[in-house]
Amino acid sequence: MLCGQSSVQVTIEEWEGAIRLPEEALQELGVDAGHTLYLIYEFVGNTRCLVLSKTPRIPE
Repeated sequence: MLCGQSSVQVTIEEWEGAIRLPEEALQELGVDAGHTLYLIYEFVGNTRCLVLSKTPRIPE
C-alpha cells in the first residue's frame, strides 16, 4: 500500500507480453483501456514492490 491507496493482487497466468489487470484495479486508478500506466519499483518500508501509477514517478 502506498499513499493511502489500496492494493490489488494480480496473478500472471501466461505471459504473452501483457498483464491483464482486474476491472476493480482499473476503477481504483480511474483509468480504462488505452490509458498509459507506469510500473515503478518502490520501497514500502523495507520491502521492494512494484507500483502501478498514472505518473512516471511517485511524488516524495
